[in-house]
Amino acid sequence: MAAVEQHGSPRTALVTGAARGIGLAAAEALLQAGHRVALADRDADAVRAAATRLPQERVLAIIQDVALPDAGAKLDRAVRERWEPVSILVNNAGIPSPRRNGRTAGLLEMSVEEWNAMLEVNLSAALKLSRIFIPFMQEQHWGRVVNVSSLAGRSRTYISGVSYMASKSGLLALARSIAGEFGRDGITANCVAPGYIDTAMAALHGTEKNAEIAKNIPLGRAGTPQEVAAAIAFLASEEAGYVTGAVIDVNGGIFMA
Repeated sequence: MAAVEQHGSPRTALVTGAARGIGLAAAEALLQAGHRVALADRDADAVRAAATRLPQERVLAIIQDVALPDAGAKLDRAVRERWEPVSILVNNAGIPSPRRNGRTAGLLEMSVEEWNAMLEVNLSAALKLSRIFIPFMQEQHWGRVVNVSSLAGRSRTYISGVSYMASKSGLLALARSIAGEFGRDGITANCVAPGYIDTAMAALHGTEKNAEIAKNIPLGRAGTPQEVAAAIAFLASEEAGYVTGAVIDVNGGIFMA
C-alpha cells in the first residue's frame, strides 16, 4: 500500500549517493511507495540528470559531498525549503576500496589517508546525517534509518579491501546502536547488505573476475539495483514498523546467516 494511503500525506526521504546504481533505484522505489525524495550526490551533472527522469513535484536534486563537515546542515536546509524535514534516511553514499595496479590494495599497501577518506564517506557521514535528522523523527515519533552496508561488512570477501570492509561493518553497528537508543521514539534503524550487484562499482573488478564471482553464487548471477532497492523500500515502510536492528542480505545466497 502506498505511503500516502497509510500516512495521509507523503513522507520525506533522503537518499545519499542517489545519482546512479542502488541509490537511484532506491529513490525510484521510494517514489513508487508515494514518498517525496531528495536525491543527494556530489556528481552534479549525474544527479540533475537522474532527477529530470523522475516525477518533478516529488523529487529534489541536491549537489552535496556528504564527507564535508557541513553536509548535514546543508541537506537539512535544502529539504526544509521545499518540504517537511526528512523522516526516512537512506545512507547509501560510498566509495570503493583503494586500488593498486588494477587490484584492491592490501592492508600494508593502503595509506592512512585512504583509510580515513573511506571511513569519512562510507561511515562517518551516515553518523553525522543521522544526528541531523533523528531529532525531527523524535518529534514526529516516527522515523526510518536504512544503511546500505555490504556482504563485505558481513563476511570476509576477496575483492574488498580492509577499509571498505571496516566501513561497511561499522554501518551495521551504527544501525544497531540507533535501533536500541531510539526505538521508543518510533524510529527503526536497519541495514541492507548487498552482495555482487550489477553496478559501476562492481564493474571495477573487471569482466573476468565478475564472471568468476557469479559462478560461486547459488542463483548464478549478479543482483540488480532494483532488487536491493526493494529491500530498502520495505525497511522504510509502515509495514516494517516492528523490524529494527536487522540486516537484509541481498546476495543471491553467496553468504547465508
